[in-house]
Amino acid sequence: MIARGSLWLPLAILLLLAALSFWIEQSVQVAPNGSQAAKTDPEGIMENFDALRTDATGKPHYRLSAKKLKHYSGSKLTELESPQFVQLDAEAGEVRAVARQATVSPDGDEVNLHGDVIVERAAHTGQSAMTLRTAQLLVFPERDQLRAPGTVDVHDATLTLRAGAMEYDAKRRIIKLTGRVSARYISGKT
Repeated sequence: MIARGSLWLPLAILLLLAALSFWIEQSVQVAPNGSQAAKTDPEGIMENFDALRTDATGKPHYRLSAKKLKHYSGSKLTELESPQFVQLDAEAGEVRAVARQATVSPDGDEVNLHGDVIVERAAHTGQSAMTLRTAQLLVFPERDQLRAPGTVDVHDATLTLRAGAMEYDAKRRIIKLTGRVSARYISGKT
C-alpha cells in the first residue's frame, strides 16, 4: 500500500508542473491575428509629428502634422491626435483641415479625420475664404480628393449651404453634394 501511494505523489507534481507551464505559455503568447495585444501597445509613439510631401520637382504638395502619432505594428494602424492636414497649392490657395483624431491607412493613401472636423480654404484672388464643418472627412492626398460621408455645413462670403454628404476633387475643382441639400446665396451687390 505504501508503494502505491508513493507513485501518486510524483505524478501529481508532474501534472501540476504541466498545468503551470501551459498557463505560462498561454499568458506570454501573442494572438496570431494580432488582436487586442497588438492594438493596445503601440510599436512607436511620436510627439509633435510633422511630415511634408513634395512632388518630383521638390515643390511642397501637402503637410500632415499632429500633436501625437501612434503606430501599431500588428494592425499596421496609425492614429493621430489633434491632426492637421494642409494642402499646399500656390495657384488654387491653401486648404487646411483640422480634427480631434485621425487614422492613416497602412499604405498612407487615406487619412480619416474624425471629431469636429473643420476645413478652411484661405482667401485667394477671385475667391473668398471658405469654412466647412463635418463630423468625418476622408482625405486622399495623392488623388487630391476629400470626401465627407455625413452632413456638411459650408460658409463663405456669399454662400451658406448644408448637404447630406460631399465629395471634392481639387484637381478638377468639382464639389459634388448629395443627400438633402439646402443653400442660401447672398448677393454681393446692394
